[in-house]
Amino acid sequence: MALPRDEPGAPCLLLDADVRVTAAHALRLRGFDVISIRETGKESLPDEDVLQCAADQNRCLITYNAAHFPGIHARWLAESRHHSGIVLSKQLELRVLLRRLQGFLNSFTPAMLADQIIWLPKE
Repeated sequence: MALPRDEPGAPCLLLDADVRVTAAHALRLRGFDVISIRETGKESLPDEDVLQCAADQNRCLITYNAAHFPGIHARWLAESRHHSGIVLSKQLELRVLLRRLQGFLNSFTPAMLADQIIWLPKE
């Protein structure tokens, strides 16, 4: 069941520095609450600080960095720290990424993502 774009429970996203800023712009034009870490000027933060930034803003983190974030996620859970979700993806063409992210945003709620790490669903 797809959620309406203006659903108050729709996830807010923070795109990691490895995800194109253009994706944030395009998703905002579609009515989604999305920012890029690059837009905040904090793109040089270490990975754990990026996740903390996302958690502080109740945003689900979207990243291509599947090498580091699973370990950070496991450590956070072991330390009883919480985040608003981590979504991993392979690098995709922009149009494919946007289509998948829009489907994801229409299908998941913040409650479904809390303290979870998942791969970006395929279309």
